[in-house]
Amino acid sequence: MIVSNVLFIVAGLLLGLAFQGGMLLFLIPVAGVAAALGYMNLPRVPGGKTAPIPVITRVAQATGISPAVTPDIRNFIKDDEYNEPTSTLRVNQFWARTNADVNKATNDVLQGLKRIIPNAYSLIVFSPLTNFKEWSIREYCSDPNAQVATDVRITENSGLISQLFRPEVNRLLEGDLMGGKSLLYYIDNPMIKSLVAVPMLDREKNRIGAIVVDSLYPNAFSSATAQALTYIASTLYTLSFKSFASTKNYIAQQQFSVLYGYQHKFFQTMSVKDIFRQIFQYVKENIPYDRMLILALDKQNPEDSHKEREGRVVCCDGIDSEQFASKKFTLSDKGLAVLALFKNRPVARDFGSGMNQYVPRIDDKEKRNMDFRQLFVMPVSSDKNATLAELAICLESRTPNRYSEHEMELLKAFAGVAGFAYVRACQFEQGKDLASRDGLTGLINHRTLHESLRTEKIRANRQQYNIGVLMMDIDHFKSVNDTYGHPIGDVVIKGIAGAISGEIRKEIDIVARYGGEEFVVGLIDTTPEGMIETAERIRQAVMKLEFDVHQASPLRVTVSIGAFLVKPEFHDMKKAVNNADQALYKAKESGRNQVIQYTDLTAEHVVVEKGA
Repeated sequence: MIVSNVLFIVAGLLLGLAFQGGMLLFLIPVAGVAAALGYMNLPRVPGGKTAPIPVITRVAQATGISPAVTPDIRNFIKDDEYNEPTSTLRVNQFWARTNADVNKATNDVLQGLKRIIPNAYSLIVFSPLTNFKEWSIREYCSDPNAQVATDVRITENSGLISQLFRPEVNRLLEGDLMGGKSLLYYIDNPMIKSLVAVPMLDREKNRIGAIVVDSLYPNAFSSATAQALTYIASTLYTLSFKSFASTKNYIAQQQFSVLYGYQHKFFQTMSVKDIFRQIFQYVKENIPYDRMLILALDKQNPEDSHKEREGRVVCCDGIDSEQFASKKFTLSDKGLAVLALFKNRPVARDFGSGMNQYVPRIDDKEKRNMDFRQLFVMPVSSDKNATLAELAICLESRTPNRYSEHEMELLKAFAGVAGFAYVRACQFEQGKDLASRDGLTGLINHRTLHESLRTEKIRANRQQYNIGVLMMDIDHFKSVNDTYGHPIGDVVIKGIAGAISGEIRKEIDIVARYGGEEFVVGLIDTTPEGMIETAERIRQAVMKLEFDVHQASPLRVTVSIGAFLVKPEFHDMKKAVNNADQALYKAKESGRNQVIQYTDLTAEHVVVEKGA
């Protein structure tokens, strides 16, 4: 890096001597060789070619003592500045710092040229705005009396400088401008007599700006001056390119470092909910959006393979996102986000400001916001060739063309890791369910029930609330099996499991298949009255069930229920289940199809009460 800087300085000094004219003109090729050697000694960007230089708007010039150019911005970033995940703001800070460095280097070159080019009035570097066909002033150095219009825009048909847009024009050299040729970059219209300008070219020979020098004196510049500016333009482009390419490379490295960190997190968790949470957190901290949705397809029961796949929105954030919270959909819905799931292909859509037709993201029922200008949906799948994707990340922005190809590729890499982690977590939970759930009813089993009750009891002790335990048994179930067969018996058990589940709070209470025809319910944070009321609802719901046994009358069954209220001062949950079982025994002994509550008044005496 030091060698390259020295060579660039030597090249500048040689060009300065060459501007004196005469025999010193032979120094121009020597200066070119020095500049080339300086370029060859610059640090190389890994991977060779890089993307075009980003277009950065003009910012305040850098001040203070600092290097003119930082080809590797990492030299000026402390480690503690980028340990946490890269955010949009931090990325913008990196670009702004590099832009300030390049501006400082450009201004230093112009200051040096002004001192060695006789009679120079203003020296200006133009660079593109949103495209190569519109330039603005990036940096300038002028006489103290000059009033430069820094907001000027140079297009293909805007005065003398616009001739440099033409491929056949390689320089402008005017020695007598007394003819009214327009120079739009001045406010006060000084009496400019001479002008020399050359285009700045990138590696593909695109015209990405220009260097302009003018003077108040006629015939102030020669062909040698124009040739020297050509070398300077090439050098400035190289410095800019290397600085921005290095920053782009550094940001990409940091982004993939963050991706690696999330990959590590993914493989530390076995929870599907945690996978959703980590996907949301990654996108929120690394990719800008005005609205984000994460869609997930529900797991399909093999017995329901003939039914259409359904899904829901598992995470949402941003503008009008509340309408999508837990929103359900089917694969037949026509939304763009659903389409990405259905096709397992990314969907990108730009919405022009003149468009008055809204394209649904999920379905036609959603609120239509016409302010969004770009949408990008990335499917998340463990297999890119799969027919369907398991998840999809939908991002929307009110800024046109907000999502670059780099951001899309970054999200694609993240989606590959997330898809694998999601399938792995699903398989783990499915295996856990097989070990902890009853295969016939899908309810938790005997062992898992006791683990769940112990966990809930710890929470109940902390918050001082009751837990109601209901033990229930299907009345005369043996005769059902003997009369109609075990397949009908299984249908009855599944039907009663569904009836019980329908009468409790699914996200709060616990229901388990305890044995053959026995079920246990744990009612969390309940009262004595609430416990008996729920037990009665279950009993009555079972009485209403009808089972088709291919006879004239459907089969009806009943259940007997024993209840026990676990108060904060009671700690043995196994005994609680046993107490409920004793009450159940009393209910069956007293005629079945009823609710009996166990009340532990003394260690030896049991009192039972019929439910209403």
